[in-house]
Formats: sequence, C-alpha cells, structure tokens
Amino acid sequence: MSEACGELRYTITAAHTRHWVDAALEREMQRDDALAERLGAVQQRAVTPMLVLLPVCGAGWLLIHRGATPETWITLALAALLLVPAWRFARPFAARLRRAMARQQADGAARGHPLSRALARLTLATRFKRLQGDYRVQFDAQGMQVSRVGQPPAALRWSDVVHVRETDAFLVVACAALHSRGQAYWIPKHSDAMDQEVYRQGMQGLLGHCRAAPATA
Repeated sequence: MSEACGELRYTITAAHTRHWVDAALEREMQRDDALAERLGAVQQRAVTPMLVLLPVCGAGWLLIHRGATPETWITLALAALLLVPAWRFARPFAARLRRAMARQQADGAARGHPLSRALARLTLATRFKRLQGDYRVQFDAQGMQVSRVGQPPAALRWSDVVHVRETDAFLVVACAALHSRGQAYWIPKHSDAMDQEVYRQGMQGLLGHCRAAPATA
C-alpha cells in the first residue's frame, strides 16, 4: 500500500464484544432449537411405522432365517394383509406416544437450555474478548491496512473485497478468505480515540472506498 491518505484510530471495547456475543448467542440458540425441533419431528413421524413394521419385519426375518417353505410365504402374505388394519389400530396409540415424546422433549429442552446457553455464552465471550484493544486503519486508493497494538498489520486491497455492510454502529468489510470463515473487519463509525470531526471525515473517506469496491454482498 502506498502512503496512506486517511487514518482511523479506535478501540474495540468490552461493550462492543458484549453486543457481538449477545447477537451470536441468539443465532446459535435459534439454530440449535430449529435442529432439535426437526429431529423431534422426525422421531415422532417414525413412531407408527416402527410400531407396525418392526414386528412384521422381525417375524419375517425369523421365518426366512429358519428356512423358506410354502408355509413361510403364506404366513408372510397373511402378515402383509394384516398391515392395513394393524396400521389403523396403531394410530391412536402412536398419537399418544407422540404426545408423550413431545412433552418429554420439551421438558428436556427446558432443563438443558439454560446450561447450554451459559456454556455457549462463555465460549463466545472468550473468543470475542481476544478482539478487544486499540486499532488503527490506514487507507488509500489501493486498499486499507488494519493494525493492532502488539500485532503485525493486515492489509486488504479493495480489489479483494467481497463483502461490505453497514450497521448503525459499524462498517463491516471482508475479503473472500475472511467472509468464508464468517469473519470481517468491524470498524466503529464513532471513536473516542480521535477528534470526533476528524474521525467522521476519515470514516466518510473510508466509506467511499468501500462502497466503490468491486464486489459487495
């Protein structure tokens, strides 16, 4: 990158990371709840087939395993004919069993949800806490360079940008490698580390470059 034509200095604080943890936690909980609901629905739909087909299949396997005879095939044919009434007979019992399974799953989720939520929050808080610190962004017509105290700078060319998004408080920028991992540079639109007017002007310059990047998503 050539000599920088703009600079931003800011601090990622505990308040920032708490906000990110809350948002990420809600996404994880919603994803886990949706997965549990789908698995529960599959289990409940399988109740009736299991009640009817498993005994028949087991009996058929035993008959064939002991040696196929004409009587064996007659028995299997009669068993197949009995499947329809057996299915109808099993439906009320299966419905009660599905309701019991749904209550059990709901009770289990209610008991486990606080613990899983606490563990997920702890994991996310540990991960996001590493992002806290003082940063400096330098940018020019070719790209930007993000530096953090105690770490080597990371450079991003505008031609490599594939994701640009604005929130109320942040400008979010990522190249393909970062975006594929669900990561990005989160640059605050306001900072106490610089004069507010100087920072605002610098942010406008950075926004102009990002909005003109080749690809945004």
